[in-house]
Amino acid sequence: MNVDFIFDFASPNAYLCHKAIQNIEKTHDIKFHYVPCLLGGIMKLSNNQPPFITLAEIPNKSKYEFDTAFKRFMKEHNITKFKMNEHFPVNTISLIRGAIVAQKNDFFNSYIEIVLSGLWEQSLKLDSAEALHELLVQHNCHPDLVIENISKDEIKAELIANTSRAVEKGAFGIPTFFCGDEMFYGKDTLRELKEMSSKKDNC
Repeated sequence: MNVDFIFDFASPNAYLCHKAIQNIEKTHDIKFHYVPCLLGGIMKLSNNQPPFITLAEIPNKSKYEFDTAFKRFMKEHNITKFKMNEHFPVNTISLIRGAIVAQKNDFFNSYIEIVLSGLWEQSLKLDSAEALHELLVQHNCHPDLVIENISKDEIKAELIANTSRAVEKGAFGIPTFFCGDEMFYGKDTLRELKEMSSKKDNC
């Protein structure tokens, strides 16, 4: 079963889903394809607002979403290194353009591990091309190639196209998953996808 993962580093839930997906792909007949999109663009195009704004006046719901639900998910998937980024919300436009460059040059897996760890385990401030370059230098992960390409028109256009296409299909936030044209929103819907794969359901 093939599933598109509408992805941006900006979402802590995207980090949690990525960690869960690594195990799910080993135990279930699912292959996740990461589609780099700009979360801010999805929010704008879908007229949505991030939870830290919408839940600001609902302390009980905010506590549940960012404390209880997070902890349950991390326990379920044995995620132990997550740390809320001290600089949240983070401008990830350089990072997500870099993800497209990495996909095109076959080092996407190592790239997202490095960047996700920097953001959501080490709490680094990665809101500029310079900060990204420094991080990639430390890990010997094609730093010059990434920085030379993230400002190219074709990379910018692909990110815009990915983001627009996701919203046209129904996305309004991250994490969003598409199995064919069927949409699943939120990290908890990974359970539904696992059940579908076990039943050999097609979507």
